Amino acid sequence: MNCNPFTLGHQYLVEYAASKVTKLYIFVVEEDKSEFPFADRIELVKQGVSHLPNVEVLPSGKFIISQTTFSGYFSKAKLQDVQVDSSEDVEIFGREIAPTLGITVRFAGEEPTDNVTRQYNETMKEILPRYGVEFCEIPRKEINGEPISASKVRAALKVGDFDKIKTLVPDTTFKYLCKWQKLSKTARLDIKLMSTEGDFQIFSISDDKAKVFKPDWFQKEGIGYFIQSSVGSLEIIVKATADGQIDLNLRGVKVKDPNDNSKIIPYWIDYTKLIVNGQVIFDTLTSAWLKKPYKHKINAKAEEEVKIQVEWLPHKNKT
Repeated sequence: MNCNPFTLGHQYLVEYAASKVTKLYIFVVEEDKSEFPFADRIELVKQGVSHLPNVEVLPSGKFIISQTTFSGYFSKAKLQDVQVDSSEDVEIFGREIAPTLGITVRFAGEEPTDNVTRQYNETMKEILPRYGVEFCEIPRKEINGEPISASKVRAALKVGDFDKIKTLVPDTTFKYLCKWQKLSKTARLDIKLMSTEGDFQIFSISDDKAKVFKPDWFQKEGIGYFIQSSVGSLEIIVKATADGQIDLNLRGVKVKDPNDNSKIIPYWIDYTKLIVNGQVIFDTLTSAWLKKPYKHKINAKAEEEVKIQVEWLPHKNKT
């Protein structure tokens, strides 16, 4: 399962499969090529199936629907009219994974709309029995005659239709999406004067709800601020009382992995424009996240205002 994000349809499939076996493994696609990060997706699955004692949720690793074994899965939109080959992926599962875990049946939901996933199901139906693994295709859960799908949730999210989303996902996913909607639009700008001489101040910020931080650890070898905003554009005016270099980093916000606080989930932001003192630094899409910022250096003169204008959009995964 990719679960991008986890829906009531996914939950129904898991509940049905769990009722047919004594032990059920759920493999969540680990490749980070979906709208929602893997760390979030697997956590939503765990929360959504926590009421089922015989279910274990695992990452898919490099050999179940991965870039290595089935790269076409991550370009589905371009391959709807193409014959895809997923046999390597299914052969590995039947030959290596199934016997190692004692798997005798593999479940999948019917796929009425996506041709790539439908072909994957057909390949499993053909190959798995050769390895003593039964393939069981489960009819999709429907609402008003339409199958529930993660793509419908994503479409509703883009237009902010949370009433519709609430009918398609479990409460755990709904709460997550409410939070994600804001995080996915929140840009973080790090601005630092690389000098301890004089002072460095923010004179104005166009977003009156922007959050400004000045952490002690960020004041080493200079004077700096973090600014977080979710309005999509920002104009900032700063001034230094001494000559120096201003380091500007455009990032996404810091979000820790709920399963491992030492890891950071990559929340990307698509920056579309940066202007400094009227000069266009870039005006094409430039993606960044906390650990891969866009960096720009500004030469500042004492007592001269520096105007920084930046625009951004929520990140759109190209796959």
